[in-house]
Formats: sequence, structure tokens, C-alpha cells
Amino acid sequence: MMKRKIKMKHWRNFALAAALAMTSVETAQAESVLKIRDSGDIVQIDPLFSTAYPARDMAYLIWDTLFSMDGDLVPQPQMVGDYSISDDKLVYEFKLRDAQVFHDGAPVTSVDVIASINRWFKKDSLGGEIQKRLASLEAINENSFRITLTEPFGQVLNGLGRMTAYPLFIMPERIANTPIGELTEWVGSGPFQLVEDEWIPGVKFVVEKNDAYVPRTEAANNLAGGKTPGVDRIERIVFPDNVSAANALIAGEIDYMSAAPTEFFSLMADAGIVTKQLPLPGASVQIVLNHTIPPFDNIKIRQAFQYAINQTEILTALYGDADVWQTCPAIFMCGSPYETDVNSERYMNQDFDKARALLEEAGYDGTEVAYMHPTNGRLWNEGGTVIIAALREAGFNVRDDIMESSTLFSRRNNKGPVSEGGWNAFHTAFNGDAMQDPLTNPYVTGACEDAFVGWPCDDQLQANWQEFLAASSAEERKAASVKIQDRANEIVTFITGGQFGYTSAWSPKVSGVVEGNVLVYWNITKED
Repeated sequence: MMKRKIKMKHWRNFALAAALAMTSVETAQAESVLKIRDSGDIVQIDPLFSTAYPARDMAYLIWDTLFSMDGDLVPQPQMVGDYSISDDKLVYEFKLRDAQVFHDGAPVTSVDVIASINRWFKKDSLGGEIQKRLASLEAINENSFRITLTEPFGQVLNGLGRMTAYPLFIMPERIANTPIGELTEWVGSGPFQLVEDEWIPGVKFVVEKNDAYVPRTEAANNLAGGKTPGVDRIERIVFPDNVSAANALIAGEIDYMSAAPTEFFSLMADAGIVTKQLPLPGASVQIVLNHTIPPFDNIKIRQAFQYAINQTEILTALYGDADVWQTCPAIFMCGSPYETDVNSERYMNQDFDKARALLEEAGYDGTEVAYMHPTNGRLWNEGGTVIIAALREAGFNVRDDIMESSTLFSRRNNKGPVSEGGWNAFHTAFNGDAMQDPLTNPYVTGACEDAFVGWPCDDQLQANWQEFLAASSAEERKAASVKIQDRANEIVTFITGGQFGYTSAWSPKVSGVVEGNVLVYWNITKED
């Protein structure tokens, strides 16, 4: 087994060296190339198949959206030019901006938009709520479309500008009609287009400037405003570890690193590397349990898991003593409008004795817990090591399933038993833009088969979420959010592991980085 791991490490290093070598040959004639290291890998890029940030961030380059969220999380027109809302709030009419074409040269039409919206309805929770209230979705003409509701619903524009978990990307009709997870072509109308023959999973992912793209005239503001391709190519290079990537950034072999290791901050400063917390809201750790199969189909066993964790141990394993993390009882992020500590006692006070008592009360029979544990990133590797050790101390029988992060993002959609490729638990991280609002936090709908992975199913939580959805004031929304946290923590839809800030780092040759809630790579320019 050890020999196999060593061989794999050598292969990955060879692949990385080959990728960098190929890159310099292939792009020798290019005016400008931005080389980035982002988290994880990309093995598929259907933006409705998974919430994985590696795929989503690249999807924002390839596809465009009808609306986009600005820095205040207010939806602003993006592909839409003019729009109107009827006085009774039932009819929304939209006209697309002029001169928008897909990468294959075909114009963007209302038919493409409608097909894309219908595809999105099938996956996104907020999209599903719009669909429930939909009287009709129809083309007015080639460049305009209309949404008619059966009742007023104030979340329509928020949905069309959805930032996470599943943004509404506009695709050609033929692609939008493809079942989710089965895309075979990746044609969009965004500022960059995929270079398909240079996409090598485990090695690199490449996009090039879309010369036909016409940016909006407004200044870039988070995901809103003008999306100007500032370089000819963006090459997303896969590195085997943070140390290799940090050294490559310092040596000038890459230009941007989305999550720099804290131990390299001083060396980066000496090299003139810019470091800044991006994305701005930071992120939180989430431990996800599969509610549909043993042992976590039992609420008491899920609550025993809560007692097993220690946020300080998890976050220290990830970031040491660096001042980039904090323990936090709020499932909607500390510092957000919906911060509360209600019903957080179990996971904020590690207690192995109480965990074991709950396991005994639940009749836990030692059923094996298949914990998905990627090793190609500190979040997953070090975090998983700490969590698995704590679970074993608490009395769980844990199988440490070592894998790549790309495998986790694929396997987590498997609803079958462990014997058929299913799973029991894993941990991940969503950025604050998703976690801080009950409308975007993917874990709190309680929507059974339609819920996020883990598939918690609970009528009371569904009612609490609907109450938030219908709230008309800030006070009503806050009250509903407290009920959501109370119930979500009681049935353990997920366990928050504390929050932290990513530190992005980039070469002094790079300028124009858009500072917002999502990592985007338009507007960036690079000196020779």
C-alpha cells in the first residue's frame, strides 16, 4: 500500500511538471496568461450537478446570468437589459441586452433563457419555490420573455440572480435540455470559453477570452457590473498540495492562489506577494450526515455526533494559531443578521461521555460509519483526521474512506447504501455568501428527497423555512431564522464546525482583482 502511494505522488508531481511545461509551450504566443491554483479539481462542470466551488467558479467564466448580486447582495441586471414588474407584483417582463451570443456564434434568445430556467427549476430550492407560484413562463419575442405568477412572491429577482448554491446560468436550448449531470458540451455566452482539448482532470483546466463578449458598462461590483476579460487565457493548474502551490507562486510559476497556507505569509510578503481575505464573508466548516441510511437515520446517533466534535481542534488543525478563524455556534455565520446560539449546546461542548450515553440509548450496534476523507487539501485532510479520531473516541466504528475531493463531490450524490457506493458522513465548507441566509444555506430546507445531500426530511423545518420565505420584515425574518436554527440543530441537518477566512494571494504583476463574495477572474490584468 505504501509503495502505491509513493508511485501516485511521483505521478502527480510528474503530471504537474508536464502541465507547466506544456503550458509554457502552448501559450508562448499568447499576449497574457493568468495561471491560478484554486481548491480541488474539476472532473465535470455541470453547474447544477454539484455545489462544488471549483466547478461553480469556472462556470461563472463560461456562462452568464440574467441578474447578478452586487456587494450588498442586491440583484442587478446582467444579461437582462430592461425589465418591468406589474403593480400587482404578478407579471415580470424582461428584455435581453443586445449583442449577446453564445461561444458557437448563435444569438442568445428567449427560448434559450426559458429552457435554462426550466432546467434550474428542477434543482434549486428557491427556483422550486418560484415554480410553485408560476402561472406561465413564455417568450414575448426573440429577445423578451415573461414570468407570470399566481400570487405575489418577492424572491423572483433574488432567484434569477442566485449566487449559490445553484446559480441560474443561461445555456443554449439544446444544452439546457440535457439531463442534469450529463452535459457533453459546455457552450455559454460568458467572458471566457472552455478550451476542451486542454481540460485534463488532475492536471489543468483552461479557458480563453471570448472576443465576442460585450461587458456591461457599470463598474465590476461582486458578481454584478462589467465582466471584462483582462487576459487571453486562464489556466487552472492542479497542485498536489498547498506547499507546492505556494512555492510556485513565490517563484513566479503561477500568478494567483485562492487559499494560501498561513505558514507562508511571511515568505510571500518578502516576495512582494499580495495577500487578502477573499472571498469577503469567509467560510464555515460543515459536517454532513446521511439521514437516509444507518446509522444516522437515528436522531439520537446524530446527536451523539454533535457531542463528539470540538470546533477549536478542527480549526487549529486547519490553520494553527493564525488569526483567521473563530468558533461559532451560529449555523448562519457569526456576524450575520441571523446569528444566534439557540440549541447549539451539544456541538459547542464536546462531551464523549454524553455521546456514548446517547449511542447506548439509541441501541447503536457498531454499524460502520463510512466517512469520506479527501486528502488533497488541508480542509479535508487535516479536518477529517481530527473528526474521525473524535468519532472513534466517542464510540463510533469509523471507516476512513481516503479519496480525492473530486470523488467526494461525485459520490456524495449517491443515495444508495455504503455497499453500493453510498456514504455516511463527510465535511466540507461553504462560503459565507451561502451560509449566512436561510434562502441560500443549502442545509435547512428539510425537503427530503429534494433537500441538499444528506437529505434531511422534516415537516416542521419545512414549515419554518416557508415562514422565513414569506416574511415581510427584518424582524419576522430574524424570528423565523431562529426557529430554523433551533429545529435544524435538533434533528442535526448538519453540524457547524466553526468559521474561518480564506486568504487569497497573487503576484504583484496582477491587478484588477474583484473583491467580493465569490472568486472571479474577469477584470484581472497581468504585466509581462
